[in-house]
Amino acid sequence: MKPWLAAALALILATSIASPAAQAEDAATYQRYMEQCEQAKQKSDFPAMATAIRNALKHGAGHEYDWRSLAWALQHAGQWQDSLGVARENVERQGASGWSLQQLAESQLGAGDWAAARATLARIETLPSTALGDAEGAITGTRQRLLDLTGQRRYTLHWQVDLGQGGPDQPAARLLMPRWGDPRQTFEFTVSNVSSFVPVTVGARDFIDVVQKPGEPFEINATVTIRGVALGHAALAALTDAPVPDAVRGCLGPFRHGELFDPASPLVSRIAGLCRSTTPARTVQNLLNWMRDNMKYADTQNRTPDAILAGGLGVCHHCCSSFTALCRAAGIPARVAHGVVLNDVGEFKDNQGSHGWVSVYLAPLGWVPLDPLDASSLALFGRSTYLLTDYANETADDDHFAYRSIQGFTCDGKVLALEPQTP
Repeated sequence: MKPWLAAALALILATSIASPAAQAEDAATYQRYMEQCEQAKQKSDFPAMATAIRNALKHGAGHEYDWRSLAWALQHAGQWQDSLGVARENVERQGASGWSLQQLAESQLGAGDWAAARATLARIETLPSTALGDAEGAITGTRQRLLDLTGQRRYTLHWQVDLGQGGPDQPAARLLMPRWGDPRQTFEFTVSNVSSFVPVTVGARDFIDVVQKPGEPFEINATVTIRGVALGHAALAALTDAPVPDAVRGCLGPFRHGELFDPASPLVSRIAGLCRSTTPARTVQNLLNWMRDNMKYADTQNRTPDAILAGGLGVCHHCCSSFTALCRAAGIPARVAHGVVLNDVGEFKDNQGSHGWVSVYLAPLGWVPLDPLDASSLALFGRSTYLLTDYANETADDDHFAYRSIQGFTCDGKVLALEPQTP
């Protein structure tokens, strides 16, 4: 063997076998970083959690749990590509198990690769029981999330309504109903114990005009199917900037949502400017992140957008209208959506789930729903529990609160099924 080759091999051997002291130091450092990881997890600081695990892995190969935790932290930090890569590496390093494949399926859900997630979940079914470990509950949860994002829920619903209408000698009372012409949902209903009723559609809103029996409430019974809508991060990352179509430019200006919400107001404009990015989708995500970091869910007496955003407090009504103003200030058409959040399983009574969310226009996808109270909802909305009544503010003077709505009445109901969507 040539002397230079022998020397090189000796150097490689010396550097590849760490001394016991060095190994002990690496183990201690590894443990210290993993303790930092747990501290960050307790604070829901997912970027810091991911950084701590990456630092730990510089000092050791890591266990399956550590790699899975890294993929999980990256997923919750919004770094979906890195999460997917780490989840795949975990399976390659540690082998296919219930836990490693469950996290891979979760990372695929974040990307919006529904077919890959289904294939991974099917692969889990081929594993021997010894490879599942104690992951069955988590696997069941991932299957449920896939259906929540991409499936549909079917309900039966019942309302008892009294509009205070005084009988046939009085004009009919108008009630805003759940949309029966929206592609996200089907709503078929009957109205009973009334003198008469007429279904009425005005623009994008559906109503019934009711003549009540004097002194008697009436009944609405419905069968409902609500389809989940989820895009995934990959589809959003592929979007580029595009001109706003003339047909939706009316959703860029001031609007009424009880009070006047003006996108040109000082604080709204400043926040929108800080969050503006290279594409509308990235701008909307930055605005969602701003809401997550700066707003708390709590009622407030503030009513104007600047006061709401400066105060950092709001319920859905405040958050969705302020978020709509922020999007419009950033040049992104947006409108407020209204409806009822239904229970997700079983039977329920006296549901009071009146809620507001937001719809933004992203070319070429069209109108995309999101919830300003959930920073992940642009990519992963789903929400097959959200029964839509109407979209508001498509014109400057269009105010949802000008109408008496079914949202003001409690309903009883039952979930009939959560299932894959039908064409």
